[in-house]
Amino acid sequence: MSWISFGPFALNVQTCELRKGDIPAKIQQQPARILALLAQSPGSLVSREQIREAVWGATNVSFEQSLNFCIRQIRIALDDDADNPTYVETIPRLGYRFLSPVQRSDQQVSLAEPRPKIRICVLPIRDSGLPSEDYFALGLTEDLIAALCRLDPNRLRIVAGPRLGAEDVNQPDLRRLQRELKLDYILDGWVRRSEDRVRVCAQLHDLHDQSVLWSEIYNGGAGDLPGLQDGVARRVGQSLALELLPSPMRGSQKYGSSPLAYDSYLKGRYFWHKMTPQGMRNALRSFTEALERDPNCAPAYAGLADCYAQMGSIRLAMIRPLEALAKARPLLERATEMDDTLAEVHCTLGLLKSWYEVDWKGADSAFQQALRLEPQNLTALLWRSLLLSGTGRHAESIESTQRALESDPASPLVNTYVALAYVNGGQFDLALRQFSQAIELDPHYYRPYMFQGLALIRMHRHVDALGSFEKALMLNPENLEALAYIGVAKAIAGDREGALDALEKVRATQDHYEPALLIACIYAALGDSTEMFDSLRIAYEQRCAPLYLVTPTSTQFFGRYRLDPRYVSFLKLLGLPQS
Repeated sequence: MSWISFGPFALNVQTCELRKGDIPAKIQQQPARILALLAQSPGSLVSREQIREAVWGATNVSFEQSLNFCIRQIRIALDDDADNPTYVETIPRLGYRFLSPVQRSDQQVSLAEPRPKIRICVLPIRDSGLPSEDYFALGLTEDLIAALCRLDPNRLRIVAGPRLGAEDVNQPDLRRLQRELKLDYILDGWVRRSEDRVRVCAQLHDLHDQSVLWSEIYNGGAGDLPGLQDGVARRVGQSLALELLPSPMRGSQKYGSSPLAYDSYLKGRYFWHKMTPQGMRNALRSFTEALERDPNCAPAYAGLADCYAQMGSIRLAMIRPLEALAKARPLLERATEMDDTLAEVHCTLGLLKSWYEVDWKGADSAFQQALRLEPQNLTALLWRSLLLSGTGRHAESIESTQRALESDPASPLVNTYVALAYVNGGQFDLALRQFSQAIELDPHYYRPYMFQGLALIRMHRHVDALGSFEKALMLNPENLEALAYIGVAKAIAGDREGALDALEKVRATQDHYEPALLIACIYAALGDSTEMFDSLRIAYEQRCAPLYLVTPTSTQFFGRYRLDPRYVSFLKLLGLPQS
């Protein structure tokens, strides 16, 4: 009886291969061996000593630490809750019990051999015009990636490549990218435009023989850009002989009829991605300008809604959360009425539901709809990962960020989200390695330092955590979140005066923002439960975003209160897990 089935999982007790349905599940060999040992004795206590003898034998290892790590990995692989387990129950000081009924079989679980995906890297399109117009080439690159992703998500894996220094891609660049990203093809190009004309050159490099498979130049009016993008995408499909062209591309009317509106929209997204107060103000102006030029530009409405959603969160802290929701909601509804096939619309809907409306199920549904429209949409994958972590689904959160990393491995933002998912899942060593990768990619980006500080706090490295938070604030002096975390780190380290000083600086933003959620974090670290719960009540009433920050696994600040009835009641009010 080599296979054991339980729930949606199947485990080969000889090879320790774990599958969920027809999909291999990621689990290391030692945790898999322990899982096999437990699953072969369902309902029975398996002592810690029995596990030690079966898995480690007489080997001199740090057994307690190693076993705890393995059990944690099993729970991540099975998406199991330690406090309310479906599969593995902890019997304190004794061992573990496997709870799920199992079925045994000699038959291998049916798993069709998947066809290997073809990996195409899209390099950032170069703008041969002025450097100040880089936003246009960057936006065009994103749209081309989205068009390629719609060809055949089951056969193609589209990867966003790094910006190369040379004017022309050379053979050493191609070989390096092929080796690092395991690529089959690279799509490279440039764009040149005038007021009313656009010229796009695209080349597809076959990395198997280092040849140029094809090279073409597309000319058209500025209003023909969506058609040009689809034309390049179709040419890729034809060149690869994949028969990937069963239906027209979705979103071909995405930007309406005005090239000037399209230009303003791309400027808006360029500034929005900076995620700073000034960048957001510039984005608001650009999206508004796009609508003045074309009132039917649905993405610009979604862009405005995105701006207000971010402005009301702890990330930017520019306006009060309820004001942000009141401004964003009608803009998003307008975008949805105009074109509900835009992935951006559903991404923003998911953000509003998870950040402001405390509708976790509705938020997840919106993010999944965005991914149905664009399976490799980075924004949907990353924002959904935050929701999944906040609601206790850590294995799925890590999986979502890994999908994003496959599409854009050179992105500091994506690497930061991967690391944060590891932090929330309790895998701190992996998180620190991923933060280092993000910092190496962009040493001037503040968020890896800030979230690295959260990991260091949970590892009880409080001095190092304070240094990370201070580095983040130095890189982004306007960031209220980093300032609050400095207060938290000082409180945990016993510097009450320093924590209260940070608290007063955070509280000083109350003239234009509601910082109750961040204030609650500092009071939690100070051990002042009365002030903390008062602040949490205000944070809920004012819909401070994101409220899932209060779960014990999103930050460690509230961990000491997990048994306090007031805290338990607050999590129940939010519909969030207690562990």
